Amino acid sequence: MSKEVAESCFAMLHMEMVALAAGDDVAEATPAQLQVAARRLESAGFEVGLRLVERHSKDRARFADTLDIIKFICKDFWYEVYRKQIDKLQTNNRGVFMLQDNKHRLLSRCSPSLERQIRTANR
Repeated sequence: MSKEVAESCFAMLHMEMVALAAGDDVAEATPAQLQVAARRLESAGFEVGLRLVERHSKDRARFADTLDIIKFICKDFWYEVYRKQIDKLQTNNRGVFMLQDNKHRLLSRCSPSLERQIRTANR
């Protein structure tokens, strides 16, 4: 039995989850309603991500430190989920890791926010 899912099925599931979380009329939603929808999606994403990481790391030895966890996410886990490695890994001055994926499949179809479009136009 194959463990892979067609990208089109994954994209359709993602679109339906967004539509379900946002409600019937997204165009007329208040900022508070959009925040609630975003929290629902983030919560669902966290739960799914947690289960995927547990599934992919169950046969590995325990991670020795934070750097081992980040390496696992960037090299092994990201490849298993998205079939590509992460594009960039860096830390800020507080020691927070930032992962960058320049061509994330699900986010590549999203339009930038109106605020971002205005900032870009004013440059």
